[in-house]
Amino acid sequence: MLLSVERGSGLEARFEPLPERAHLPRFARYSLAVPQAARVIRDFAPDVVNAHFLPNYGWMAARAGLHPLVLTALGSDILTVPQRSALHRWRTRYVLSHCDAITSDAAMLTQAIAAFGFPTDRILTVPFGVEAERFAVLAERPTAPLVILSTRRLEPLYDVATLVRAFARLDAGTRQRFELRIAGNGNETDSLQRRAGPLSARFLGWLSQPQLDAQLRAAHLYVSTSTSDSTSVSLLEAMAAGCFPIVSDIPANREWIASEAHGLLFPCGDDAALAACIVRAAADSDLRVRAQQLNRATIAARATWEANLREVEALFERLHDGRGANRPGG
Repeated sequence: MLLSVERGSGLEARFEPLPERAHLPRFARYSLAVPQAARVIRDFAPDVVNAHFLPNYGWMAARAGLHPLVLTALGSDILTVPQRSALHRWRTRYVLSHCDAITSDAAMLTQAIAAFGFPTDRILTVPFGVEAERFAVLAERPTAPLVILSTRRLEPLYDVATLVRAFARLDAGTRQRFELRIAGNGNETDSLQRRAGPLSARFLGWLSQPQLDAQLRAAHLYVSTSTSDSTSVSLLEAMAAGCFPIVSDIPANREWIASEAHGLLFPCGDDAALAACIVRAAADSDLRVRAQQLNRATIAARATWEANLREVEALFERLHDGRGANRPGG
């Protein structure tokens, strides 16, 4: 069963919508939904409760006193939200203190969780991964133009403006060798479109999975300019699809990308360095081919959805039957 304040459709699981109360602040919406969520969950009598994202559903599950409780941390809920105020940090510690186990998708995220005092032997570190069949066969990409693709949300955290500035840095002749495609939507959509006006960038908007997969199969270079992240599924998808990654030099990206091997890294917000990386990648087809082979092998070994989900299911089973409870790595 799935409970959510947000609307859902096309779900295979039983879906129980909770009151949206869109006119209220986000914290109030989730807090007021706690009594109803607790009643529905207790009537359903689940073996395990899995709450995704600490400040909303993690908070709801902790307040409802539900156990065994597994929190799925998604990155910003641990890495950035607690930095906003002492109240946010208190809420983070409160929720963590009520969890029986936590799943984390990156080693650096696990370290951040442990910094709040949560025992590392109750944290399962495993990325979400990519469905194995999605990119089982590589598509032929035309040699020109080289397609640059960004698939991150158009929000300040993902800093897509740096990509637009980097593309503008390329001289007119160089830009003609590329096609810039920006997928996703968000609060910065209009400002980014205005900034990119003369550059002939294509803004694709929100894409369904088949549409996204088609774009990834067509792209040569994948760019992520995010200033904070845990393991990015968008990056894993690009690696599986055979795109050459050019990504911001942040801890989570370094867990997957060794520069000059799996792709290229550039300092956050440095559009000049990103532009240089784009030119470097375009000039070295051998580098792109080697990275493609290495990245697809890396995904097969570490980041397939099916294999990684089995680890999460095994954690749920241990919590349910009591063997190895509170020891997700046991």
